[in-house]
Amino acid sequence: MLVMAPQTPATRCMIAMLLPLVTAACPDTRETSDGGSAGLGPFGTDGGEGVDGDSASAGSGDGVSAGATDGGPSGPKLDVGAADGSGGGAEAGSCVGPDCGCTGVDLLFVIDNSVSMGDYQVALGQAFPTFAEAIIDVLPVGTSLHVGVTSTTMGLSSGGATSNCVATGDNGQPQEAFYETPDQGDNGTNGAQGRLYVADGMPYFSINTDAPAAEVQALAEWFAAASYIGESGSQIEMSAAAAGWAADPANAATNEGFIRDEGAVLVIFFIQDEPDQSPPDAADDLIQRIAAAKAGCGGMQCVVGGGFVEENCLPEVALGPLMNAFGKPPIVDSLPWDDESITPAYFEPLLRDTLAQVIAQTCDEIKPEG
Repeated sequence: MLVMAPQTPATRCMIAMLLPLVTAACPDTRETSDGGSAGLGPFGTDGGEGVDGDSASAGSGDGVSAGATDGGPSGPKLDVGAADGSGGGAEAGSCVGPDCGCTGVDLLFVIDNSVSMGDYQVALGQAFPTFAEAIIDVLPVGTSLHVGVTSTTMGLSSGGATSNCVATGDNGQPQEAFYETPDQGDNGTNGAQGRLYVADGMPYFSINTDAPAAEVQALAEWFAAASYIGESGSQIEMSAAAAGWAADPANAATNEGFIRDEGAVLVIFFIQDEPDQSPPDAADDLIQRIAAAKAGCGGMQCVVGGGFVEENCLPEVALGPLMNAFGKPPIVDSLPWDDESITPAYFEPLLRDTLAQVIAQTCDEIKPEG
């Protein structure tokens, strides 16, 4: 599959086989409860000598292949036929006929709600309309879209520090101390523990690709409110955990109906300015929770995504193997560190020109429900 590289000023990265790639030590980053960061260089470094981008190869590890195959009853329910039905791969939008094209796309945005994230949240909300328009343009008419937001907060820590991709929170406690899962209890925080963030009374927005302009505008306005999820969340930021628990029945009170199984693509998109601080040993469990929610469709082959994340630590944290389990290589870039670059224009190319095409291609490959 050919994926266009986003034309943004930050480093680009497509991670097909992620885990064995980066052997260099992760940079130190620090985030404090007053919103400051110890360094302003790329990836949270202190501006000193950086990691040579050439040292990380594209490798061919044991990760999930981007190719889609029909795995039988226990495999992914994907359609890999050409437009004429003669077999072979299909480009986005080329598959035709009753066995082609998903009926739904579920977009989950996992947004960091720690200090210093407000400007990023605003810019993402402003960039969303062009992404929504691109999705509507590339998907079949009448495709159902669900859009939801959750935060990176599991348990609350008012302070946090990261060194060599490992975090500590309040009173120097390890990151695992703040892993509060919803099956053990609801902490009552809107958008925490993988619950969808309720904005304007709605935990998610539902719309079809043939909706009138006024409804598309209403979606944009809702997302602007939902993506501005605030900066009062935990300074221990568990993006992978939030994504995994968003798919779990423990959060049915807010999330029921958002993630559909057969006939729908699940898109998970992360925005985070620190490394993922979910417990690394929870990665397999989190993947299994998402795969279980998509079992009828074919598991993780029906999940795609990426995001703006701290890239250097991905092989060391739970978010790395989670993204590596996606059905197609994740589309990844880093957030800008200078204020002048935090604009909608920074987010738009990756969302509009790249991720939208991956979603459309995956939708082509998935057989409709029933």
